Amino acid sequence: MKRFVILFCLMGILLSCIKKESLVTVTVTNSSSFDRQYEMIEIPWDSIRQKLSLTENQKIIVLDSSGEQIPYQIITEGTGQKLKLIFLADVEAKNKSIYEIKKGEPRTFAPMVYGRFVPERKDDFAWENNRVAFRVYGPALEAGGEISNGMDFWVKRTDSPVIDKWYKNDLAGIASYHEDHGEGLDMYKVGRTLGLGMTAPYVNDTLCLGRNFTEYKILDGGPLRFSFQLSYKPYEAGGKMITETRVISLDAYSHLNRIQNIFVTDDSAISEMQVATGIVIAQDDEEEIFMDTKNGIMAYKAPENGVNGTIYTGVVNPLGFLSIKVSQGHLLGINSYKPGTEYVYYAGGGWSEFGFDSFEDWIAYLKLYKNRLNEPLKIEIQ
Repeated sequence: MKRFVILFCLMGILLSCIKKESLVTVTVTNSSSFDRQYEMIEIPWDSIRQKLSLTENQKIIVLDSSGEQIPYQIITEGTGQKLKLIFLADVEAKNKSIYEIKKGEPRTFAPMVYGRFVPERKDDFAWENNRVAFRVYGPALEAGGEISNGMDFWVKRTDSPVIDKWYKNDLAGIASYHEDHGEGLDMYKVGRTLGLGMTAPYVNDTLCLGRNFTEYKILDGGPLRFSFQLSYKPYEAGGKMITETRVISLDAYSHLNRIQNIFVTDDSAISEMQVATGIVIAQDDEEEIFMDTKNGIMAYKAPENGVNGTIYTGVVNPLGFLSIKVSQGHLLGINSYKPGTEYVYYAGGGWSEFGFDSFEDWIAYLKLYKNRLNEPLKIEIQ
């Protein structure tokens, strides 16, 4: 009898250990005074792998507080190695939400981000989420004489992906994506500018624009985050040759891209340079601009389109700007920069026909975005 009791206790301890190993609890705490919706949670993959004793091919599921599966993504950043687990969280102000991760077969969820190289449209690279879409211009377009280092913005009024459909219909002559057929359109003008929020060297109060990208690499393909890398041929800036790399990522529900620039010069003696992040503005129209140097926020309300509404554009730099000014057809946020280091900020847009009733609403969104960066959610893993 005594042996049976001891054996029973040992089995209980063993089962308890197995239970603990088979479940990871993630507590997300919001200490800020505002609700956090659709906020991306990032957890090192190794911590999940170790706690669940995962083998290489084992799958996981992520559950919310009601026990329902939610979509997630394993981030590799183009390395081929599993680096992070990400998922979206909702947490009320001064509150916390509990999520669980365990082994299991995940449900199939519709991707909320998408992007690809578009060779059939002169080497565009286009990407989108369930709110907005963007594109940049590639080598085939430059070969035809059109040079643009800027970012284009497509407005959407649908959660569904539109890139493939819009390109297909436009190239076939069925429906131009410059006209709204119920889902949105491309009515943003880039030309030989920085477009919506790209960055360039700024030498002697002059923008030094690069050219079209020459190479691309998709780093993470969704379903919650799409990220890619762009490379550019060296170009001249103030008598020096600059080599530029951009890494751009867009999360589900976000109107802003995370943009990481690295500029390298051919002169190792240069320890500091200036760069400017720019939003193209319409010089012939009355501008409506918001500038907050200290908090690193700048925004522009494009001239209203009588048929298609109004585009709102903006940039958030977590470190602020040394100065913001209107110059050379742009709203420019200027900073000092050490060559070879990462220059990170956020840029994107909104639309009066989907989500933003006014320029003030858009500015409020940018301020809230900055506050979220300033007050990150606390994540505890057990």
